[in-house]
Amino acid sequence: MADLELTEAALRGRGGKKWRTYADDVLPMWLADMDFQPAEAVRRAVLETARAGTFTYPFDAEHRGVGEAFAARMRTRFGWEARADRTAVIADLVQGLTATVMAYSEPGDGVIVLSPIYPPFVRSVEVSGRKVADVPMVDGPDGFAIDFDLLARQAARPDVRLMLLCHPHNPTGRVFTAEELRHLSEVALEHGVVVVSDEVHADLVYAPHAHTVFSAVALDSGATTVTLQSATKTFNLGGLRCAVVHFGSESLRRRFTATFPDRVLGRVSGVSAAATAAAWNEGDEWLGGVLEILELNRRRVFDWVAAHSDVRAHMPEGTYFAWLEFTQLPPGGGSAHEHLLKNARVALQAGEDFAASCPTWARLNFATSPLILAEALGRMEAALTLT
Repeated sequence: MADLELTEAALRGRGGKKWRTYADDVLPMWLADMDFQPAEAVRRAVLETARAGTFTYPFDAEHRGVGEAFAARMRTRFGWEARADRTAVIADLVQGLTATVMAYSEPGDGVIVLSPIYPPFVRSVEVSGRKVADVPMVDGPDGFAIDFDLLARQAARPDVRLMLLCHPHNPTGRVFTAEELRHLSEVALEHGVVVVSDEVHADLVYAPHAHTVFSAVALDSGATTVTLQSATKTFNLGGLRCAVVHFGSESLRRRFTATFPDRVLGRVSGVSAAATAAAWNEGDEWLGGVLEILELNRRRVFDWVAAHSDVRAHMPEGTYFAWLEFTQLPPGGGSAHEHLLKNARVALQAGEDFAASCPTWARLNFATSPLILAEALGRMEAALTLT
């Protein structure tokens, strides 16, 4: 069970990028780390490895149960029959994004993303010498939606061969429905576009919504889909580098391994592999407690939004992010991130990190104790009166 009595002093004392990047008078609500201690099963797996002193060359991560744990979790939690023998274990999902861009497109190709989008999606395209084929999400009365007409036009471009899908979507918190995913699959198949689906937030979904694995509903049974997954977000293991790439067909697996011969992407450590397998196999009781706290915090944030006419947002269906628009920022006061950092001493993730068109937006991470969240919202409220 996550600790509700977390204090600022304790969190700053742990170190880490989230709590050490800004000055000590700033509440950090930005980086995608939760403030909760990991599950006991994960800590036990790490400690047992240390106590045994097994720091010699390990078996490859695939042989330490990561692939099997991934496949079992997908089957029991999402009803998707993933194949362990079509699963590669890599260091992290950002590595997976860049590697799949390089494996399934050529320099100069266009790669579709749905913006606003987690910044590494765009960076992985640009550093690989590809071009972003942007499909901005439509901000409608019921939440953000895919612009399928624009998606079809971008997919029809002769230079577009790949789409990077973030599902659940970061930063908007959309959990795409099975119908939306099938429509997306239809567009991709018509135009020969491979879909790489990053589903790292799949466990962090709020009722009545439910996560649907894209590959499970793709019209070609996932044959042209690559799925990225990791325990890092659900179980707060960002510093333990371990993720998986699942290939929907042997041809996709062969293209990937031909692009990255053995060891080019490195090897995951035995400690990281053990922690990941323990999280997926034994962490659900802990996760249940975390989801209760996140639901409480999610509702608190949106009660606060409802009380402020100068803040606009859609309640997230998944993730632990609130994507907030501040509609009455003072002229010349900078972006929403800058205004709140200066006047509230609260650090949100800048909206312009997710799309250049979003300086009035910011992403708030509410995966913390209710007390810290309440303090952050109070500070933000005081800063909004300055506008």
